[in-house]
Parts: sequence; structure tokens; C-alpha cells
Amino acid sequence: MDTHARQLKIHIAELTRKLYVRNPIQLSKNPHATIESRIKQILGPKDQIELPPLVFDELNGLTSIDAILLSFEQDYEGDRVFAAMVGLAEMLRRSYNHQQEFFILDSLDEQALYNSARNIEIFVWRLYHRRDALGNPLIFTNDTDEQGGDFSFDRLFTKMVTIQDMMALIVADKTNRSITKVAHGVAQFVFLPIP
Repeated sequence: MDTHARQLKIHIAELTRKLYVRNPIQLSKNPHATIESRIKQILGPKDQIELPPLVFDELNGLTSIDAILLSFEQDYEGDRVFAAMVGLAEMLRRSYNHQQEFFILDSLDEQALYNSARNIEIFVWRLYHRRDALGNPLIFTNDTDEQGGDFSFDRLFTKMVTIQDMMALIVADKTNRSITKVAHGVAQFVFLPIP
């Protein structure tokens, strides 16, 4: 559990950094923010066993899936990268009970882990398909050209989904419970609840 949670934090930091590099205009919406200060806000303190929920005034108190949805609203004028990454990070925190250190008696909910993996896929679908009135992505990701381009975002998302799916399987096997799976066609449009 510790290793999976730690790897997710590494991927969230890398993803946040990459999104700000591709979307510098988002970072400039908060004149006091830097990429590193935003990552620190999103990841929270390193030395706490239990992490507080990610709630920020600039997002009107929205967090988890609601913050992700805010980042894709056409008329949202705030930092879309921050809203998206706060939402993604909080959703993943919830799947780990807001913990970043685990002990023998700690347990996780396999359905929450599975649902969070599907929600990452939904997040990616929205990231690639939500566009402004001019047809530009609301948040830029992969940079493609005739030579193929950069698909490092896809690799990061795939790693995060794999971590969550593997953790869900491990927990389900340990607790001898089954996971309720959803059809992929439906899952690309609606975020699943994280209990």
C-alpha cells in the first residue's frame, strides 16, 4: 500500500509539472504561483500519516470529482490545471483513506480503488475531448507532429490506472470480495463515486 501510494504521488507531481509546462497561461492566472508551489499545495505535507482533504478557496471549496468537472467548464476563468490536479489528487487520496502510510491492520476499499482507476480514464477522455469555442483543448497535453510527437502524458496516465487496478485486485484478493465492474462505453462519460 505504501509503495502504491508513493508511486501515485510521484506521478501526480510529474503530471502537474508537465501540464503547467504545456499550459503556462494557466499558471499565470495566479501571479504568486510557481510550478513547485502548486505541486506542494496539491501533494500536501510529506511528514503526515493522514492527509487533510484538498479544499481551496480559489476553487470555491470544490474538490475531488467536482474540482475536475470545474476544470472542464467552458466559462471557468481560473487555473484549469490546478483545479484538475486538485480534483485528481483528492480523488486518489480518498481511495487510500487519506493515508500515505499504512500498517498491518489498515484496509482499503477495492471498489474505491477500481472506481478511481476508471475515473482516471474518464479524466483522460475529457482532457482529450473537451474544447473551447475555437476548437482548442481546454487543457493541452500531448504534442503531436508528423514525426509522432510526445505521448508521455499517455504513459503517465497508463501507469496511474495500472497502479489503481493492481491495488484493487490485491485488496479484493486479500478480503475475498469481488469488484463490481462497469461497461467501458458508459464509463467514459460519468465519473464513478469514491466512497
